[in-house]
Amino acid sequence: MEKIEATVKNIQAPPPGKLGKPELYAISIGTVIGAGIVTLIGPAITLTGYSAWLSYLLAIVLGLFLIFPMVFVSSSLRLGGGYYSLLGALAGPKFAGMYAFASLTQLLGLSLYGLSLGLYAHSIWPVLNAQVVGFIFLTAFYIINLFGINIMAAAQKLMTWFLIAALLMFIVFGMMHLKNPVFEFHNPSFMSNGLNGLIAGLFLFVYSTQGYVLTMQYGRDAKNAKRDIPWAMLMTVPTLVILYCGVAVVGAGVLPLAQVAGQPLTFAAKSILPPLLFVVFMVGGPILSLGTTINAAMGGLCYPISQSCRDGWLPKSFAAQNKYGSHWKILTFMYLLAVIPLLLSFNVSIITNNIMLLNSTLSLLYIYAYIRFPAKYPEAWKKSRLHIPNGLYYMICALSSVGLLAVIYMASKSLTPTIVIVSTSVIAICMVLGLVRSKDPNVHINTTVWDED
Repeated sequence: MEKIEATVKNIQAPPPGKLGKPELYAISIGTVIGAGIVTLIGPAITLTGYSAWLSYLLAIVLGLFLIFPMVFVSSSLRLGGGYYSLLGALAGPKFAGMYAFASLTQLLGLSLYGLSLGLYAHSIWPVLNAQVVGFIFLTAFYIINLFGINIMAAAQKLMTWFLIAALLMFIVFGMMHLKNPVFEFHNPSFMSNGLNGLIAGLFLFVYSTQGYVLTMQYGRDAKNAKRDIPWAMLMTVPTLVILYCGVAVVGAGVLPLAQVAGQPLTFAAKSILPPLLFVVFMVGGPILSLGTTINAAMGGLCYPISQSCRDGWLPKSFAAQNKYGSHWKILTFMYLLAVIPLLLSFNVSIITNNIMLLNSTLSLLYIYAYIRFPAKYPEAWKKSRLHIPNGLYYMICALSSVGLLAVIYMASKSLTPTIVIVSTSVIAICMVLGLVRSKDPNVHINTTVWDED
């Protein structure tokens, strides 16, 4: 009996887009800096004392190793549909199909961003209802993205510059008020729970240090994807070192540890900033860190979903575009999936924990694709500005795999059996759907991976 499987077809690369280095850098920074920078400092201080900044530094290094293979891939290839395109070209139709269905679950995370944003606004102005504020912000970013990539990128740049300025303001003011010996390695409170506490802080932070890898989703709309996307990702790393480590130094250094342990960063900010600047920090820091994440996520998640629609995994009509080039049906679906749990007070934290485990498991598929890359695209790899010997590249992939397994293990330890079962079930369903649909003759993989700009 003849074997039926999805066909793979190479298609011509579209013309270069309009996103340059400033826009891609803003997208990269806005995607990675989220609520974690404000909410995780206090718990990390509980775990490791004054060395919270060192935990963040180590987390940034680990985060880079986890996504490092993608830096090399994106310097050689232009991806038109993000991880979906990567898996389709390097791992095959079955893996692309699994991701096509699994990627839909990532949309639920937007509801948590909306609620968190509302809660921060409520903490400044208690008269505001957190759910209503979250709904308003989600609606605003939905409308922004409906007007196309240029408007979305312009809004992202403006918010990102304000975000960076607010965090730097907090760091500068905080450095002038330091009272604790945060750089004295031999102080008993520097690693208050020893090496185990430092490592626990590292894994607590690592999820907030690697989101910039999603910048590679914008390959279709980049002016020079193979040059500017890896540049934006690499430039994000020193930016995170300055902002994250600086914020952690101030968070642990301006008040007694007993007062800041377990508390959000806003507790320390209120003690060092004048009332007006505190409001500026709250708007420019926590609120815009979430705003830039929502804005970039809405724009970026459209690429893999729309391409999977064109290839036949999902209904092709779902990828319809308006006159601004926005995938309005996907954006609307994304928006509804974000606001309905918000307005109905669903327990979005449970949903998000499931998504976290699902995303970590999907990353194992990416590793498989990374390993296949040099053999599948040898000429593009040789021409890369960041080309390194294959042996060294494979070593980096191996280190990334080890780090990823460590992250999955540490994350699973903190999850309930219910969350693990639900996440595992979702993964199994996606695998089955991918395997079944890959045998459908109506599925045609259009290889939106190009070795040209």
